[in-house]
Amino acid sequence: MFLFQYFSPEKRPLRDEYLPDYRYPLGRFKTSYPFANIREAIPRVIGRGPLGCGWFQKMNIYWSHGIVIPDPHDMLTLYVQCKLVDEPATPWKIEAKVSISLYNHDDPEASLSYNLGVRTFQNMSRSVQQNNVININDLLDENCGFVKNNVIRVESDIRILTVEGFYQPRVIDYRVEPPEKQSHFFAFEYEDAQLYVPKAILRFHMKSSKIVHSSNSLPITTKSNGCLEQYLDALHGFPIYIHARKYVDDILYVASKLGTRAVYQRAAPAIIYDSMGQDIPKYRVELAIKFDLRRVIHAWLSKMDSVKKEDVERLDIEAMSGEVMKAIVHKIINSGWEK
Repeated sequence: MFLFQYFSPEKRPLRDEYLPDYRYPLGRFKTSYPFANIREAIPRVIGRGPLGCGWFQKMNIYWSHGIVIPDPHDMLTLYVQCKLVDEPATPWKIEAKVSISLYNHDDPEASLSYNLGVRTFQNMSRSVQQNNVININDLLDENCGFVKNNVIRVESDIRILTVEGFYQPRVIDYRVEPPEKQSHFFAFEYEDAQLYVPKAILRFHMKSSKIVHSSNSLPITTKSNGCLEQYLDALHGFPIYIHARKYVDDILYVASKLGTRAVYQRAAPAIIYDSMGQDIPKYRVELAIKFDLRRVIHAWLSKMDSVKKEDVERLDIEAMSGEVMKAIVHKIINSGWEK
């Protein structure tokens, strides 16, 4: 009787009672991406078209940003672009606040920032752009500060306001600052943002939670690019997104540094599904051995009629777990060597 009273509809808190100030529950995508070897990349952009960063995904929406140099090929254009993971056949629409900027390495205050306001993205119109940002010669002039060590950096901030025509679950916004008494929160301090996660979540997954007990924050000497947010999603139980392949290696690296081994196993389906029924690449196999992703090893072996001796000889035997080694030996015994 007591439980029924506690969980009955009239006793439950309404959603607007406990999430009144939760910002951008449909997703906020804030990324800073370095475009390396820009002097060599510009001729390719002129000849082949846009150069974009990797996709940053939150549930059913993912975004990218990048550069393009339209005819007459003398001015830089910045753009942002969106797609849906599970796109319906019927019309859909997203309204979002969009800003994009070209970072100035010498003086961040002199960065070329553009607030594009509220923009609409839909089936036939998936991108917006800011034209005539800077002359290409000025861009490549190191005295102007936009290029450093042959690298330029483009930043974007997309805040989803409304969606129509498809389902977008509520997402976790790690940028929401906790209450003043935040000793139970841990902050990852990027140069351009702070991401917060409850210490209880980290302690639950960490093999050793010394870093959480001894400090409330961890400085990270780079700009946020979306990788840590996808790691935190995995930490909260979400799968590693199929379209976020670029970040799998980074997510595993962060998980190893923080000692959250449970996240390793969330990466295994991502790697397997990414192969789309084809052979799993060698560097993914090496990654699976390094982080003991046994499902990946079994998937790799299942694609083989027989095992090539050179494939096994090139692997790091010392890093193999007993289960991985047993699986390889079992395959060799059943199928033999292929020389």
